[in-house]
Amino acid sequence: MFCPRWLGLNYYTFELQINNKIGTLKEVFSNICKPFMPLITLTSDYGISDPYVAALKGRIYAESQTVPVVDISHQLTFSNFIEAAYVLGNTYAHFPKKTVHVVAFNELGGSGKLLAAELDGHYFLLADNGLLGLINPEMKINKVIEIDLKQAHSLFPSRDILLPAALHLLRGGNIDLLGLPFDKWLKRSLGVAKVNEDKNQITGEICYIDNNGNVVTNISKKMFVALAHGRKFEIKLPRNRQITELKLNYNQVPNGSVLALFNSMEMLELAVNGSESKAVNGISSLLGLSVKNQIDIHFK
Repeated sequence: MFCPRWLGLNYYTFELQINNKIGTLKEVFSNICKPFMPLITLTSDYGISDPYVAALKGRIYAESQTVPVVDISHQLTFSNFIEAAYVLGNTYAHFPKKTVHVVAFNELGGSGKLLAAELDGHYFLLADNGLLGLINPEMKINKVIEIDLKQAHSLFPSRDILLPAALHLLRGGNIDLLGLPFDKWLKRSLGVAKVNEDKNQITGEICYIDNNGNVVTNISKKMFVALAHGRKFEIKLPRNRQITELKLNYNQVPNGSVLALFNSMEMLELAVNGSESKAVNGISSLLGLSVKNQIDIHFK
């Protein structure tokens, strides 16, 4: 629970029992109100076998051993903006407001500038490469700053520039002190699922493939339901495969069978029940599917 607002604190607290009795009000507020510690998340295309992720964490803990650090993913495919946008867009909002997200994705690409942005109550520190506007296209970005720490050019900007900026924010520093407002940041667009003029087909594309080889499309449950109106449908897949019904979970089909469902993000997912990995028996390898492949749903 929170400490009362009338104390002027934005702190978390919990009840402390001493000898099975709740302490006095003074004891409670003097001993157990703990300051809220902002989080820092790390997302990168570094992989897990190289030293870069450990170097980032080492730099953070050298400054503060109490900062909670959460890894979102370090296996983003280099320059795969669709994948990066899907991963970040479907994770950041689960963290508390004021979380600082350090994104080391294609960090030497784009304009060469580094950005600090405030989006949906969160801070994002990343390269000016077009990813910023893809994280949550439906949400207005409140502020974008071009980071200027008077730092010489770096081949490891996430360590040398983004992390110092992140620690500044974690300590309660003002984002405006990191540099000057910047409104010419690079913008990219992602493919969006579309409905044809006859209202009998949705054309989308694959935006993500998970560790089990399941493929996620950019076709939302909301779009599907709005067009279906109870009609029969057919999802056309390569190698003469079709799916004509949706399942609620993977176990509704036999092991090794192909299925379609709306995942926890309410996006259309194509999968194989019991798949072990992308390379072994996932639907991506079984049907030769990859990111940006077109997926069509025909309604009858």
